[in-house]
Amino acid sequence: LMALLIAGVPDGRRLISTIPADTAFTPAVTRTPAYNSSAVLPAHTTNISTTENSSGLLMMLQNISVNYKYDKNNKSFTAELNVPDDVLGDLKDYKSKFQGLQGCENYIFNLSHNSCTTPLKLLKLEVPPGKYQFISICIFINTNDCSVSYFSDEKGVISWKSPESGFTPREKCVTLEMNQSKYNLRNLKPFQKYSVSLYAFVIAKIQRNGNATQCEFQTQAGYPTEIQRLSVTQMGDNSLSVKCSQPKEINGPNNGSYYLEVKTGGSLMEKKDKKYNSKALIAFLAFLIIVTSIALLVLMNVEPIHADNLLETYKRKIADEGRLFLAEFQSIPRVFSKFSIKDARKPFNQNKNRYVDILPYDYNRVELSEINGDAGSNYINASYIDGFKEPRKYIAAQGPRDETVDDFWRMIWEQKATVIVMVTRCEEGNRNKCAEYWPSMEEGTRAFGDVIVKIYEHKKCPDYIIQKLSITNKKEKNTGREVTHIQFTSWPDHGVPEDPHLLLKLRRRVNAFSNFFSGPIVVHCSAGVGRTGTYIGIDAMLEGLEAEGKVDVYGYVVKLRRQRCLMVQVEAQYILIHQALVEYNQFGETEVNLSELHLCLHNMKKRDPPSEPSPLEAEFQRLPSYRSWRTQHIGNQEENKKKNRNSNVIPYDFNRVPLKHELEMSKESEHDSEESSDEESDSEETSRYINASFIMGYWKPEMMIATQGPLKETIGDFWQMIFQRKVKVIVMLTELNHGNQEICAQYWGEEKKTFGDLEVDLKDTTKHSTYTLRVFELRHSKRKEPRTVYQYQYTNWSMEQLPADPKDLISMIQILKQKLSKKNSTEGNKYTKSVPILIHCRDGSQQTGIFCALLNLLESAETEEVVDVFQVVKSLRKSRPGMVSTFEQYQFLYDIIANTYPAQNGQVKKNSNQEDKVEFDNEVDKAKQDANCVHQAGAPDKTHQGSKEVEGAEPTSGTEGPEHSANGPASPVLTQSS
Repeated sequence: LMALLIAGVPDGRRLISTIPADTAFTPAVTRTPAYNSSAVLPAHTTNISTTENSSGLLMMLQNISVNYKYDKNNKSFTAELNVPDDVLGDLKDYKSKFQGLQGCENYIFNLSHNSCTTPLKLLKLEVPPGKYQFISICIFINTNDCSVSYFSDEKGVISWKSPESGFTPREKCVTLEMNQSKYNLRNLKPFQKYSVSLYAFVIAKIQRNGNATQCEFQTQAGYPTEIQRLSVTQMGDNSLSVKCSQPKEINGPNNGSYYLEVKTGGSLMEKKDKKYNSKALIAFLAFLIIVTSIALLVLMNVEPIHADNLLETYKRKIADEGRLFLAEFQSIPRVFSKFSIKDARKPFNQNKNRYVDILPYDYNRVELSEINGDAGSNYINASYIDGFKEPRKYIAAQGPRDETVDDFWRMIWEQKATVIVMVTRCEEGNRNKCAEYWPSMEEGTRAFGDVIVKIYEHKKCPDYIIQKLSITNKKEKNTGREVTHIQFTSWPDHGVPEDPHLLLKLRRRVNAFSNFFSGPIVVHCSAGVGRTGTYIGIDAMLEGLEAEGKVDVYGYVVKLRRQRCLMVQVEAQYILIHQALVEYNQFGETEVNLSELHLCLHNMKKRDPPSEPSPLEAEFQRLPSYRSWRTQHIGNQEENKKKNRNSNVIPYDFNRVPLKHELEMSKESEHDSEESSDEESDSEETSRYINASFIMGYWKPEMMIATQGPLKETIGDFWQMIFQRKVKVIVMLTELNHGNQEICAQYWGEEKKTFGDLEVDLKDTTKHSTYTLRVFELRHSKRKEPRTVYQYQYTNWSMEQLPADPKDLISMIQILKQKLSKKNSTEGNKYTKSVPILIHCRDGSQQTGIFCALLNLLESAETEEVVDVFQVVKSLRKSRPGMVSTFEQYQFLYDIIANTYPAQNGQVKKNSNQEDKVEFDNEVDKAKQDANCVHQAGAPDKTHQGSKEVEGAEPTSGTEGPEHSANGPASPVLTQSS
C-alpha cells in the first residue's frame, strides 16, 4: 500500500511571482487601467515544474497539471491534480494540503508517496487571481457606453461607463490605478470627422486587453475665415457693387451663403433693394458682409451648469450683448413638427384657440370628458408638462376666452387642480389677453356650466393677487374643493420683470398652497407659452438645483418645446430663467414669516463656533454693494458738483429726479390735476440737476424720493421738486446743525418765501416729544389752487447713530401715513408722476436709507405678514449709493420689526394701529381692479425693447375667430421634423 505525502517548503515560505505584461497587443499610447473593469482570465490550470527523484513512480507522475476550483464562500482555491485515480488516492494528505490556497500567490510543495521516504517531485503552484475579483466582466464595451460630445469647433469630450465589477485588489495582487471615465479632446479641426477607439485592460497575472469599441463623431462647424479681396464700388446714385473672394477655410459645410446687411442710421433694413437718394447714401449707408454657414436645425450640446459655476457662466454668456445666450436660444426649434396637432385643427375646435399658431400637440393635450358625444367637447387648448422629475406636474394652458371659460373650469374639476397661476392681466395695452373667469367679491358666486365657483377671499399685494375659491359640481355629490388663484400682475406688457426676485417670490407663494394630493398646477398667460414656460422653467430648474446642485436650462427648454410649441418664447425670457437661478443660488431664501421672526432672529444672531460670523452677519456680507453699477454722469458734471453735499452719494442717472426749468413751468396750462404727467420734460437735455433719487416703494415704483438736506443755493430747487412731483409729506431726519457743521440749510421761515414763481408759506407748527409737525402752503403764480405739504422733522436721531427710541419713530410713521390716503383715480390704469413722500437727512443716504427700508418692511408685514430685510436693502442699494451701509443698521431693521410685532403664544400680535395701513397711491379704480388692468410704469422705462413676447391680442369681440399670435416672430422661425 502506497501513501503520498504533500508537504510545504520547510520554512513555509511563499514565493511571489513577477507578472509579465501581455505582449499580444501593445497599445500605441499609455492608458490608465480601468479600476472597475475586468479582463479575460488566465487559464485556471498550472503546469507543475518538478524535480526528478529515483522512485519508480516518476513515470506515472510526469506531465502533471493542476486545475483550480474557486470557493466563493471561503474566497480561496482548491487545487486538483491531474493524475490517475489509483495514484491520487494514495497521495499523502492531498485534500487538506491543497485547499485554502490564496489567489495571485505561488506555492512550492514536495510530492511524496506512502511507499517512499523521500520526495518524488517538487511542485510549483501558481494560483490565479480570484474569480470574483473579476466578475461582471464588461470587456466588450458597447458603443452606447462610449460617446463623444463636442461643445465647440475645436474641443470635445469622450466619456464612457465603467465596467460594473467593483472588486478591491487583494494583498499581493497588482494594484490597479483609479478609473478615468472622461477625456478632453483638444486642438480638433472644425467640421471634421474623427474616430476614437476605446478598450479596457487589467493587470492580474498578465495584462489582458478587452476588445476595442469605436466611436465616430464630427466636430461642429466653426467660423469661416475672413473673406478675401473685399471691394465696394459705387455704380450710381442708388447702387453699389460689392465683390469678394471665398475665405481660405470654410470650416463648415460647403453650402454657406454671403449675407449682405444694409444699415442706415444704425438700424437694419429688411430689404436690399431699398431706394436712397445721394445724400442719404453718402451720409448714412454702410454695408456689412458676413460669411456664415446655413443654420442647421441641430440642437447644441450645452453642458449642465453646476451651482458653483452659475454666476460665472451667466456672466460669460451675457457678455457681448448676450451672444452665447442668443445662439443657444435660436438653436431650439420653435415647433417640433413630428408631433401632430390634428385635434386642434378640427373645424369645431378652431374657435376655441386664442391664436391660430399656438396649438397643443395631440399626444399630450389635456382631454376633457365628452359631453353627450358632442364632437370637440373633449378639447381644450392645454398641454401636460413634465416637471424636473415628476411627470405631468403642470398644465400649460392658454388664457380662457369667453367661449372656453366653462371648459376651463371643467378641466380644473376633472384634473383635481387646486392651484391656478395666472401670469398675465386681463387687459394689456388696450388688448384683451384673458377672460375674467372668476366671480368678483361683490358677485360672490358664479356658475360656469356645471361648475359653481364661489369666492370668499381677495387679497391684493403689490405684485400679485391671491383669491381663495371654492368649487362644486352640479352633477356630482362630492363635497367641494378649495382652489387658490394667484395672479402675477408685475409682468410688463413686453419683455420681462427687471428683478427676477419677483418670480422667486411668486414661486414661494405657489408652493405654499400646493400639496402632495393636489392635481397638476395650472399655469397660463395669454397664449400659454411665453410667460407660462418661463415660470415653469424657473420652478423646475430650481427644483433641480436643490436636488442635484446643477441645472440644464437648455435641455429643459428643449423638453418644454417638445411638449408645447414656443414655450419660453423670447430670448429675454430664456435669460430670465438663468437670472432667477443666479439670484437664488447667490442669496437663497431670506424671507421670514412674522410668526417665525423671533425664533429665526434669535438663531441668526448665534455664533457657532464663536470665531465664525453669525448667520445674520453672513447674510449682511452677502449683500452686494452695487457701487458704481450704474452711471452717475449728470451728478459728476463740473457745474453740478457744487450741488452735492457728499461726493460719495451721487444719484444714479437712471433714477435721478429731473427738474423742469422755470420757462417750461410757465408755459404749462392752468389745468393742474393729480393725473397730469411731467413725463415729456423729464429728459436729461431739458432738465436741471438736483441730488435726489426715486426710490422703489412697497406699493408702486416711485412712491418715495430720497434726497440730501438742501444747500443754501439749492433751496429753490428743493421746493420746485416738491411742487413738480406733487409731494404731500416731507420727512426730515436730522437737525439743521451738528456742532459747528451745517447738516441742512433751513429751507423754511416764519415769513412767506418766494422761489421764482413758487411761494412757500408756513401755516402751522406743532411740537411733539420726538418730532415737529409743520404745515406749508405752496402757491404757484400760474396756478389757481394752492397745495398743502406736511413736514415731519424727527429730532431724536443723532447723525451716524441709530434712533434713541425706535418706538417713537414707528409711532411717527403710523401718524404720517394717514396723510397719504389712497385715492381711486377716475382713469384706472393711468399712472401719475406724483410722489407722495420725500425723505431727507444730511446726504440722503444714512438715516434716509433706514427710514425707506423701515417703511417698506412695515407695509409688507401688515399686508403679507412676511418680511424680507435682505431684499428690501438690496433694492435700496440699487437705487442710491450708501443705503443701509453698516451691519448695525441692518440688524436694527430686524430688531425694530421684531419689537413692533411681538410674539405671544406662537401668534404675532399686530400693532394696534392697523387701521392706519394704507396702500400708497395705488391708483386703480374699483371698476378695473377685478380686471387687473394695472399699468406698471416708472422711471426709467424698464421694459426690454427688442424682446417682445410673441403674444398678440385676440379680437375684442368674443365671437370673432382666433388671431395669429404675433405681428411677426422675434426670431427666425425654426421647426424640427424629428
